Amino acid sequence: MSRIAIVTLVVFASTSIVAQTAPAPTPAAQPAAADASKSQPPDPGVRKLSRRERKERVAKLSDEWRQFLADVEPIMTPTELHTFLVLETDAQREIYANEFWKRRDAIQGTTGGAFRDLYYERLEYAKEKFKNAASDRSRMYLIHGEPTDVMATDCDRLLQPIEVWQYYYLPSFGHQVRFLFYKPRQQNDYRLWNPMGDRERSLADLVSEQAMGSALGEQEAVNSVFKQSASPYTWISKIETACKNGDQILRAIYQAEQNKTLLLTLFEPPKLPEEDVRKILRSVVLANPDAPKLAAEYSVKFPAKQGARTDAEITLLVPRAQLKKNTIGNSEMYSIDVTGEVLRDGKLYENYRYRYDFPGDVTDEKLPVVIDRFLRPDTYTSRIKVTDVNSGAESIVENELKVPEIFDTPEQVRQKESAAQAISQLKDQIESNETRLRIVPMPDEIVSGIQKIETIAVGSDIKAVEFWLDGKKIAIKRQPPFNLELDFGEVPQVRRVRALALDARGEVLTGDDIVVNTGTEAFRVRIASPRVANKVRGRTRVEVEVRTPEGKAVEAVELYLNEARLATMYDKPYVQTITIPETQGVGYIRAVARLKDDPAPPAEDMVMINTPQFMEEVNVHLVELPTTVLVNGRPANDLGKDAFKVLDEGKPVKISKFEHVRNLPLSIGLAIDTSGSMQPRMNEAQRAAGHFFQNVMKQGDRAFLVAFDSQPQLVQKWSPKVADVHAGLAKLRAEEYTALYDAVVYSLYNFAGVKGQKALVLLSDGKDTASKFSFEQALEYARRAAVPIYTIGIGIRSTDIDVRYKLAKLTGETGGAAYYIERAEDLRKIYDDIQNELRSQYVLGFYPPEGVKPGGKWREVTVQVAEGKAKTIRGYYP
Repeated sequence: MSRIAIVTLVVFASTSIVAQTAPAPTPAAQPAAADASKSQPPDPGVRKLSRRERKERVAKLSDEWRQFLADVEPIMTPTELHTFLVLETDAQREIYANEFWKRRDAIQGTTGGAFRDLYYERLEYAKEKFKNAASDRSRMYLIHGEPTDVMATDCDRLLQPIEVWQYYYLPSFGHQVRFLFYKPRQQNDYRLWNPMGDRERSLADLVSEQAMGSALGEQEAVNSVFKQSASPYTWISKIETACKNGDQILRAIYQAEQNKTLLLTLFEPPKLPEEDVRKILRSVVLANPDAPKLAAEYSVKFPAKQGARTDAEITLLVPRAQLKKNTIGNSEMYSIDVTGEVLRDGKLYENYRYRYDFPGDVTDEKLPVVIDRFLRPDTYTSRIKVTDVNSGAESIVENELKVPEIFDTPEQVRQKESAAQAISQLKDQIESNETRLRIVPMPDEIVSGIQKIETIAVGSDIKAVEFWLDGKKIAIKRQPPFNLELDFGEVPQVRRVRALALDARGEVLTGDDIVVNTGTEAFRVRIASPRVANKVRGRTRVEVEVRTPEGKAVEAVELYLNEARLATMYDKPYVQTITIPETQGVGYIRAVARLKDDPAPPAEDMVMINTPQFMEEVNVHLVELPTTVLVNGRPANDLGKDAFKVLDEGKPVKISKFEHVRNLPLSIGLAIDTSGSMQPRMNEAQRAAGHFFQNVMKQGDRAFLVAFDSQPQLVQKWSPKVADVHAGLAKLRAEEYTALYDAVVYSLYNFAGVKGQKALVLLSDGKDTASKFSFEQALEYARRAAVPIYTIGIGIRSTDIDVRYKLAKLTGETGGAAYYIERAEDLRKIYDDIQNELRSQYVLGFYPPEGVKPGGKWREVTVQVAEGKAKTIRGYYP
């Protein structure tokens, strides 16, 4: 069978499959209808279930899941209920329940199932306190939580039993909002009072039986009460003086009349995006009973392992004749979706989803879909669904899957023994019989000075290893162990180390490279294998590593050969076997990763292939200039691109990027002095910093917090949540000395790789007394980082000329500002000034002039504007 040129793959979780021919789908496993004539089949859960179907499906649930539905009914949306009832297995319902509570955590700003625990505490309280969990008071408590105050009344001369619930704040209703619950006559439970319709009739519901007296009928009695009081208004006025908490009752009546339309929505569950609720339908195996049947041949082998897990390489052969092409313009494409579940002992072990795209001119009779999953040796049940995206045809296979344990060959054992220490650091790397060279990962922290570079070499044909630093050959080692000490310089900066394995003739076999001092930017992608690919043809295994920020998930990892997309992967492990044509010359493999629901730009990595020899890579980077324009001392917010002129070493350059900060997320760091001298100011400094973040952080922004005394410490890593930063501030303690320059370097290190608008705020009350880095080193690092620094000096006297000079130098070189105050109480005003400036910045970008290569000398930059004064960084290192 010939190999195709392009494959696009999409992955969603992790699993493993058996080698068998696909049997016909089981009718019992087919839940929802679809129109097979449509080119895009709907989700299996889109069809609305009838009331009878819902009742039947609930009746078939186990006691556990029926109880789950009963418990969460007050907070479950109709879409969530429908989605839940579409699911087929308890394993799928377990996934659903986890996502259900994660959505509530997201709404409440909690994590780790905290809201679930809180909700069940509320449920137990409601059952005990209000007897009926479905009553109005129970629903109010379950949906909106505990009220700020509950006020009861004892006024049976005028009113039925009444409770007034007050909340400090509820969305849509506002602050200090009250709700009136009353016990209807001859009933045992309280009901929310809503004055919809006739006002007099609504008020009559509150009249007590005693006030009605012995009148013959209820309406007559109510009329008699109001008649004696001249009008309902007169009757209401009596409440304030005659009833306990009468003033609160009157306020609750007034607010209910003002909010009577809103009250109809009070017991509605929090609104959720339906797409977010239904996404589970695309990640579990659900059959479409009306879908045409699709044949598929399955096979599996176990070629490698990763730590204690075995690599199950699954191949699915799908007949091309049964697939439908999708034509867009001049482009034709076959598209196949694969969804799978792996169960162990009836419980979901993992699930996944892939998407494959094949060019329309492929000639293979059967299209191969290759999946790599990693499972611990054991026996599983595998459920797989294969769908033709364009026709809706599908096949569902359920099989037992026995995953064996893979052992090392004797040669591999000897190689491991000779490099035991290094391999322990790479124990999670996939081990195979291929010739490989790996650089032992260095600490993910600031690296400078003399550093030892260690490698792991696998393969008897490796006779020497060549070492390169930033594109320049440094040394060659001809005897194992292939290790080398390199000088990274005194000032930390991004450095690239490459190691090339050579054979007896000096030709490159394989290699690896690493980049150090890349910062704490949490979103990165890296093609782990192949790193050096001078001669690659045919089936090639590509391994991609992705690091994501906390609380974020990968939307997709796309794999390209040159500009042709081969695969789209949605879940770990990001491993795909691609086919590189025999005719492929010099080119590149590129990986592009994107985050779900995040405006951050995609992360990319690229590896050159089939180069005639090692080629030096020249990376001409875009220089970004965060710029503030002041007109009459105030930031200007209405300037266009034409208002700016950028000079590099005095010569105009083209502005290639222009953005106003209002269109960009803000990345901000706070480095706060926690040395012993800050003790008297610590509490006020914490409160002021909390106020700053509360006001400055908007949707899409993120921040980190560094505390420094004798050494800097990352108290809170990058987070989009103000609550996280506040929690970090609450942990601060003042003690020891002041490592100010170290704090500058350490804080700026967090910005490495961060694009767009950014700033560092540095708060200190004295001069440096403990840093390992000098001021000159910190200043050079600040120039390289190109992050505006705003320094705030507390209690620094005007006679402290040296301290003020150095702080001014840091801010002036980076386009920030220096502030000096006497008391921590003045911090809020300073923070407000910084916030106004940060929200009024422009980001200008340009490429260095032709001939300016990376690693060159410091270049001075000037930004000119038609009106006012532009403030930005003073220059850059290419």
